[in-house]
Amino acid sequence: MYHKDISHIIRLLTCGLVLFLVYQIWLKPTYFSPMPLPQPPTGTATFPPPSTPDQTFRPEPGRWSEPQTRLLEFGQPPNAKLGLIREDLEKGNYAETERHLRALPEKTLTNTQVRKYVAALWNNLGIQQEKFGGIEVSVKAFKRSVALDPSNPIAHLNLTQAYWGLRDPAMTPQFLETVIRLIPQDPFPHLALADLLLEKGQVTVAATHLSQARTRAEADATLRPYLKKLTTKVESATPASQSVAHVAPSPKLVAPTPGPQDRQLPPSVVAPASQALTVSISPSEERPRQLSPPETGHFTVQFDGSPDQATWTRMKAILDYAYEEITQKFGHVPSTPMTVILHTNQKFSGPPGSPVWADSLFDRTSGAIHLPTEGALEDLALFSRIARHEFVHALLFEYLKGRSTVAPTWLIEGLAMHLAEDPWSDMEETKQPGTALIPLTSLQGSWGKLPSGSLLTAYLEASSATQLLLDSYSLHNVRQVMSALREGRSLDAAMQQKLSVPYDQFQRQWEKTSQQPNNG
Repeated sequence: MYHKDISHIIRLLTCGLVLFLVYQIWLKPTYFSPMPLPQPPTGTATFPPPSTPDQTFRPEPGRWSEPQTRLLEFGQPPNAKLGLIREDLEKGNYAETERHLRALPEKTLTNTQVRKYVAALWNNLGIQQEKFGGIEVSVKAFKRSVALDPSNPIAHLNLTQAYWGLRDPAMTPQFLETVIRLIPQDPFPHLALADLLLEKGQVTVAATHLSQARTRAEADATLRPYLKKLTTKVESATPASQSVAHVAPSPKLVAPTPGPQDRQLPPSVVAPASQALTVSISPSEERPRQLSPPETGHFTVQFDGSPDQATWTRMKAILDYAYEEITQKFGHVPSTPMTVILHTNQKFSGPPGSPVWADSLFDRTSGAIHLPTEGALEDLALFSRIARHEFVHALLFEYLKGRSTVAPTWLIEGLAMHLAEDPWSDMEETKQPGTALIPLTSLQGSWGKLPSGSLLTAYLEASSATQLLLDSYSLHNVRQVMSALREGRSLDAAMQQKLSVPYDQFQRQWEKTSQQPNNG
């Protein structure tokens, strides 16, 4: 029987197979793979991920390639709009996702379910942004997630990771204490806090946190080198007669009086006061310190009505978070504790869409923060927005040594909105082209005589004028202007001296930037 020679066909198939393998192994495009994260700066250790915590939200299996402990499960979207934002996120449209999240009106965030869902969107967006833009980008998303859901341990851990990788000054001992209270079994926040305490020379307290983290950290291969490094530091700074492994916290000891940058955060919003960590300072520290009385810290409280320590504990945690963040941003730490007056027989009820109510609560004579308590913690987002706005006013009042009237009201209000970073829904809805400007000179003094219909416009103008000032001259220089005002200089003289621009020239620049005719 005749057999046809097919050797040439076999050779062609062999060549095709070889070319296919070469393509798959060496030449296939890799643009569907995430870009590697940027390497940390020289001298910064590789970032260790946290261990698996217990959590309320649980990730969806198979949907993401990221370790499950960093992602939050969405569940059913509370409304169709959030479902569409989620679809954009899952499709990889990260820029669109961020744009839609930022555009959400504040009114939609008054619902607890919506707020937690949006917090999960921000958290998971941050995880994806980290793959392509690094922690410099993702940290902003994590901060928003924590602000929306301050009791979520996973979002706090992600923010801790970003802060640690960036060596961000916002990763203070107080912030880490909050994370530890939310998720005490995770060793990483203990290690990060020990690292900070060692830099401050607080060896004994650092050793306490190492002891608390040791068992879990030794079982985690990614954390073991970090633990070893910190243990070596402690041992080198500890007398030979002491052993790091034997240092343990004593619940009966009281913490030392903290300095302006080293104050202990109170129990978090979700943790009972009994969980607060107490530590001691050994006689081998640099200098002796006095023991702190029970009511020291960033704030002192007074009750108008029946005392309610449980509510104050939760409110104080939110105020402390604002204290650490905003004082760092503004560049000034008050020399004495701030006064907070809780009205325990009054309802926390007022217009939520603008700063008008928050400004009516703040005492411009004494600089005290006033907060009604009935129902205040039912909507933490609203409470946080009101409390943060009042806190900035109190901070500026203290910075100006009680003479806040020396600064123009538009600048005070603009800084309050800028530093608190909380949008107000009514103001967003008021932004309409063609609205006549109120001259800034009319917004320098008290706004009490402004028509009620002009108040939102006044706040909008204060925000835009302050933003232009900050963008053009920086917050540091604006603070120098306020220092000059505090010393008795006029606004025009202060701006001329510190910014090299006369006040009237800045007004013309702002009016031009606003692209609106000044009909005032």
